[in-house]
Amino acid sequence: VCVVTLGDDAQTWPFPVWRVSRKLPLLARLVWLFFALLRHGRNYHVWYINGLELPAILAGKLLRKRLVMKIVGDHAWERAMNQGLTADSIDVFQQARQQWKVEAHKWLRGWQARQADAVITPSRYLKTLAQGWGVPEQQIHVIYNAVESLPPNLPDRQATRQRFGISAEGSLIITVGRLVKWKGIAELIQAVASLDETVNLLILGERKKKNTLTEFAEQLRVAHRVRFGGKTERESALAAMRAADLFVLNTRYEGFSHVLLEAMAVGAPVITTDVCGNPELVTRERNGLLVAPGDTDALRAQIQRVLTQPAFRQSLIDAG
Repeated sequence: VCVVTLGDDAQTWPFPVWRVSRKLPLLARLVWLFFALLRHGRNYHVWYINGLELPAILAGKLLRKRLVMKIVGDHAWERAMNQGLTADSIDVFQQARQQWKVEAHKWLRGWQARQADAVITPSRYLKTLAQGWGVPEQQIHVIYNAVESLPPNLPDRQATRQRFGISAEGSLIITVGRLVKWKGIAELIQAVASLDETVNLLILGERKKKNTLTEFAEQLRVAHRVRFGGKTERESALAAMRAADLFVLNTRYEGFSHVLLEAMAVGAPVITTDVCGNPELVTRERNGLLVAPGDTDALRAQIQRVLTQPAFRQSLIDAG
């Protein structure tokens, strides 16, 4: 095994890892990666491509290697959403005509996927997307994501709640993920605002959009019940999920969610949306609850249901 990746850290592994600095400009980074792959990948029979698709495809084809690509989402849609270039849902986006920059990115991600000898997706939903990009069905293999074993010494529930200023009497809802628009965090804050004063929300994720969401919570007069924990290490996030009364992932787009798996693993009941790969993990009313994306009233009602019905809440935990 040999790894070629982006990064600037010096962590050691029991196999060679060749890093290209993220500090390089994009074009220089891609060129450097291309030549690093030619140099270090020459003697390896199979290339597993998980990111860095363009230089890996070009270098791998030049050396006539067997290429296996993992597709975990639609990066063309994500980029268009982040840049405000589309308002379409991911499903509508697949067929709807976009502006030329977006169409070019759609073509590129499809072309890259078609160059692989085999494609791995973590859900049947993503398999369907890849087929729509022209990848033959027989080349696509669905391998669901798994969750690593839990750390042996997670902090106890009370210590974690005290860390975030949550009283023993209050209820704690948690969500974990990037603070991007399609995660529906603003709608979750809105749902929490209509619940009892004892209900608190903890948001763990990158702080890029924190100020906007903080202002929204202040407008709804619930800033004292909404806490932003920022991006945290896995162990801290697991401890926080274990300390919560409910985990909510109010997303409009999810290939197959690791964080839903982790929430179930630590014993948190889950509510998420009936989109993409979520229904392949969550069976409605058994190991979690599914709501329509954007339906804040339904989200609020299901949150209230879980928090006020202990026996039902425990049944979701046990099935999870």
